[in-house]
Amino acid sequence: MTQDLGRHLIHRWNVGDALRRSAARHPDKLAIRFGDTTLTYRDLDRRANQAARVLEDAGIRRGDPVAVLALNSPDFVALFFGAARIGAPLVPVNALLRGREIDYVLEFAGIKALVVDPALAGSLNREGSAVAGVPVRFAFGDRDLPDGFAAFGPRLAAAPDGPVERYVDNEDAATILFTSGTTAFPKAVVNTHLNYYAALLAAVADLEMNRRQHSCMGLPLFHSAGLFQTFSVIGVGAGMTLLPRIEPKALLEAVARDRATTMALPATVWAGLLQLPGIEQADLSSLELLIVFQYLPTEVFQHWAALVPRARWVNYWGQTEMIPLGASTPPELLFAKLTAPDPIGYAHLPVEIRVVDEAMNDVGPGEVGEMVARGPSVTPGYLNDPAATEELFRGGWHHTGDMAFRDADGFLYFVDRKKDMVKSGGENVSSQEVEEVLARHPAVAEVAVFGLPHPYWIEMVAAAVTLKPGATLTEAELIAFARDQMAHFKAPRKVFIVDDLPRSPAGKILKRELRERFAQAAEA
Repeated sequence: MTQDLGRHLIHRWNVGDALRRSAARHPDKLAIRFGDTTLTYRDLDRRANQAARVLEDAGIRRGDPVAVLALNSPDFVALFFGAARIGAPLVPVNALLRGREIDYVLEFAGIKALVVDPALAGSLNREGSAVAGVPVRFAFGDRDLPDGFAAFGPRLAAAPDGPVERYVDNEDAATILFTSGTTAFPKAVVNTHLNYYAALLAAVADLEMNRRQHSCMGLPLFHSAGLFQTFSVIGVGAGMTLLPRIEPKALLEAVARDRATTMALPATVWAGLLQLPGIEQADLSSLELLIVFQYLPTEVFQHWAALVPRARWVNYWGQTEMIPLGASTPPELLFAKLTAPDPIGYAHLPVEIRVVDEAMNDVGPGEVGEMVARGPSVTPGYLNDPAATEELFRGGWHHTGDMAFRDADGFLYFVDRKKDMVKSGGENVSSQEVEEVLARHPAVAEVAVFGLPHPYWIEMVAAAVTLKPGATLTEAELIAFARDQMAHFKAPRKVFIVDDLPRSPAGKILKRELRERFAQAAEA
């Protein structure tokens, strides 16, 4: 070990160190259960070392981006921590991407190694694609390998599993995550090792995570929330049941079988679980701490509170650009604050948040403005996009693009994405406020409100809804229901009753796709 490396290791923070330290504290404790596979912390730490050496033996060095296209698995987790140990930023690829979309990620990020799940290899563009230009190509497992890919599994098993200690700066990129965004080309968010350290502080201080918990984790690891939850579980030394993907029935079975105490899911998944046959009889008695990402209608919250009365609930708002910190509700305050839509509580420990107008002046209590933030969890910027980074950080603060207000006690309430606010006839309408009202109708299962162009109103309020099994409802009935409970300019002018709502792999409703699908409906 050189003197420089030795001095560096005395005080540095690295994502891979979190696993190593948890393994040192309780090596024989369960870290991951995945189907019939169980890994202790010692096992996972050694596998991460092996993953690091497989990459190094293939020529990967500090700063070389490593892409992974795969569903959740223990090897994905090991790759995450192993790549961090040698300073190779991990670039998880959304499992829904296809062909040229994947090529864009590989080319834009300058990927040096690509690891794929053979089950997803068909998504690659094999003719004249960027895949052929990636110097190092592996496939998880040792069978059904795509052409041109070497087996990762045998190399992992054969690699030395001793400690891997390399010089990696705290401000080096640990991950690069491509946002879905609203533009044709997604932005690539850089998150550093220091960013992850800040996230761990919030996990302990704001989400009450600790080593005695057991988490049921189905959030995709190619999503910021999935990486955050996995990293936090490992960082505090808790146990985890890892699922390949979010699948409602499998989630409930895992909770009952493994006596899970914590679970974090998007609001749409929490709402969808209530539609499962037998949900009222499911064994949820072990659950103690439950986290909701995004907006969940009040009535759905109350239904869940009745199903798991001993559980503590956290309503959570965050962004990939902040890994994905932001704000959340202290569990003891959540239900007292549900009288207003989407309470998101207080800024996380490493985050400072202001609510400002267009001139960057703080707005008063009850006034809506944009949330701006700063702190050690904030990204250093977008990869290869200095103009977008400059715009993101104008005025010395990170601009979230999310609108909110504070009450007299400083408690934050999320109003809407700035881009999702509907400006109809000169009036601003919060899509979430309308969703809260529509969700009260007994026939409505899920709802998404969005704006559509209109020749007179410029923009009109529209809604897409799914119905509960066996329920019937017409467009006119739901519009009348809304007009009885809110100002007419806020009520939807168009309602589309659909079989399902488009979602991201993490379960988030994609309003962009709804706008595109129904763009011609405004004049009908």
